[in-house]
Amino acid sequence: MVKSFKATIKLKKKIVITGHSRGIGKKLADYFYNSGHEVIGISRSKSNNINIIQYKCDITDNKKLIKIFKKIKKFDVLINNSSITKHSNNPSKNFEKIVQTNLIGTFNCCNNSLKYLRGGVIINISSINSYLAFPNNPGYVSSKGGVKSLTRALALDYSKHKIRVNSVSPGYINDGMSKESFKNKTKNKKRLQRTILKRWGTPEDLFGILDYLFSEKSNYVTGQDFVIDGGWIIKGL
Repeated sequence: MVKSFKATIKLKKKIVITGHSRGIGKKLADYFYNSGHEVIGISRSKSNNINIIQYKCDITDNKKLIKIFKKIKKFDVLINNSSITKHSNNPSKNFEKIVQTNLIGTFNCCNNSLKYLRGGVIINISSINSYLAFPNNPGYVSSKGGVKSLTRALALDYSKHKIRVNSVSPGYINDGMSKESFKNKTKNKKRLQRTILKRWGTPEDLFGILDYLFSEKSNYVTGQDFVIDGGWIIKGL
């Protein structure tokens, strides 16, 4: 006898996304809004989408974050997308600021959302940099590795609040931080040659995994990282 399943109804979610004002974050925020969800953005600048509730804040400013989450109150999904790849030409200052933003800032958002997100979902945006050493940016590599480990730690700690925590590690996307490399013919070709699917990723390539991770279809998934890179990090000869 074949067991029948009812189609899952796509429920409207209240989604908080950091770094929503430009690059990949903006594409994600616009997509979620156009999909019928309520979107709230936290970023250092505002986007041109007037339909999104927006708060200006550097996520390293924990005191301001506390006030913002008190205003937002109860919500369903937190997507930690904010990150930087360079801050200063001084190696020590650069390393410190990147880690403060990408890792500590991500923790700040998770921690401050805890009382408002019971039974909800957290998705941290990491990077393929969390798997491999990339040249001349130890702060970014370290911070994204930290985000992946933080995801596992919080999946365990927040389970008692029925919060699932997962992360997504994009590869080379033709927007956001990789946009300059995409426009550089030499760098573009070099990265393309290492990608099994023979193309650069787009922000749209992330929509499916994010939809899945905050849907009821992923109710048994937590503490995991999902690499979306066209096969970049697994390519051998």
